[in-house]
Amino acid sequence: MTTACPPAPDRWAARIAAGLDRPETRWRAAAIAAALLVVAAAKHGYSHASAGQLALFLSPTAHLVSLVSGADFVAEAGAGWVSRELGFIIAPGCAGVNFALAAFLALTLGWLGAMRTGRDVAARLAAAAALAYAATLVVNTARIAIAIALHRGAVDLGGLTPGDVHRIEGVVVYLGGLCALYRLAGASGPRSGREERERDDRSERNDRHARAA
Repeated sequence: MTTACPPAPDRWAARIAAGLDRPETRWRAAAIAAALLVVAAAKHGYSHASAGQLALFLSPTAHLVSLVSGADFVAEAGAGWVSRELGFIIAPGCAGVNFALAAFLALTLGWLGAMRTGRDVAARLAAAAALAYAATLVVNTARIAIAIALHRGAVDLGGLTPGDVHRIEGVVVYLGGLCALYRLAGASGPRSGREERERDDRSERNDRHARAA
């Protein structure tokens, strides 16, 4: 007695093999590889970067923080952007590059289902880079503005040291920003995911009919 459908392990193995043979799977693998190379290269460059070299992040962040907090920040060579009034420095470590790279990866993964061709990959990676940069400026501005409020004593620390609160605040703000970006990426490409699942189901049904015949 024969069956029309292969055992579940064989069916899944066939489905995986069919998926690996698809051009879109190779393009998605290429997108992940490209994103990881960008992150690795940026991490290496960032580890040796000065305040001047990070001006792309620090300068607009300092201007946004000035608008939000009302404090004046002035660029000082080798230090970063300084507010003498507050005794506060937006230093290279405050650039938010690590968040930008994590955001870039989160967006890349969130949009992976929509990357089916080389053009899709290039467009989505470029959009991920641009959105990650913009999000970094917004999230980093919020983080530093909160840090300034803590520095001014406008927020009750509840017995914690300023350093502890600053670290906790940074984790909460950055993690919230990453979660929001990933949700945004998923919400902006649901149709591609549904189409992919429907295509997989049709392919599996066709394979079953072919074996049954």
